[in-house]
Amino acid sequence: MLNRRFLRIKAFQALYSYSREEGADATAYRRKLLSGLDKTYELYLFLLAFLPEFRSFLAQELEIEKGKFIPSAEQIKLLQVLSDNHVIAILDNSPAFTEALKLNKVSWSGSHDLFRQIWQELRNHAMVQNYLKAGQYDLANDKLLVAGILEWLSAEFELFEAFVEERYLNWEDDQVLVIVTLQKTIQGLKENSSKVLPDKHKDEKEDIKFLKDLFDLSIQHDEELMQLIAAKTKNWDQDRIALVDLILMKMALCEVMYFSFIPVKVSINEYLELAKLYSTPNSHGFINGVLDKVQIELRKDNRIQKMGRGLVD
Repeated sequence: MLNRRFLRIKAFQALYSYSREEGADATAYRRKLLSGLDKTYELYLFLLAFLPEFRSFLAQELEIEKGKFIPSAEQIKLLQVLSDNHVIAILDNSPAFTEALKLNKVSWSGSHDLFRQIWQELRNHAMVQNYLKAGQYDLANDKLLVAGILEWLSAEFELFEAFVEERYLNWEDDQVLVIVTLQKTIQGLKENSSKVLPDKHKDEKEDIKFLKDLFDLSIQHDEELMQLIAAKTKNWDQDRIALVDLILMKMALCEVMYFSFIPVKVSINEYLELAKLYSTPNSHGFINGVLDKVQIELRKDNRIQKMGRGLVD
């Protein structure tokens, strides 16, 4: 789940905050950086747990509707088919998912009013009405519906976003990664499958080492990295180069010079992608031009040491 691009993003965010604080304690920032990974995974579980929690709410609404003097057949059908959603059933029947929620102390307590407001909007939403009319309540269509609901909640339902952000301060920073991972989790679900959750890390030890090294080495070699950039931006007023661009370029060069198993092209391309997310529209071309000039000079001076064939090209 926590892939290398996300780790680069977290390192960048930490370095940006560190750079803006005069006399900042690098050790404290690194500690906060590492603890933030757990919060990201917890946020992912929290959002995934919304599905069975909301189904419990719908089941209560179903019983209330059935008990009315004049129940609505349409409402009963809608509540029934949503409560019977295959995706949620798979999650509910997963011991690994239940255990993960307990270990990470994930809870949706105090959410009843929010669920009621969501239901008021959702029951008349076109995607729910179209799902009901189609009458195809299989796993494939249930996946599409659940994925659509989560996307709608995170992108358009402000009360939901406020509720999550109040509990997870990292919501704004981690929202994109978490929602993408949720969608992948949902699409990968299979009936009677024991594998529900993705691995938190592909290799936790390596991931943590990469994150620590990227943060530490970027600070340790800051002056050297800044000199490399300054030499290729002599026609620029250094004070006018955006801090975001400087940090991204320094991180890229740090990887190029001090991460022996990461290809040069991979490092540069990754930070160009981050520039699209965090900097101005013109930054991509500027950063690309500077990094290209610096890496050419580094090659000439034999200052790029990679351990495998093809990692320099």
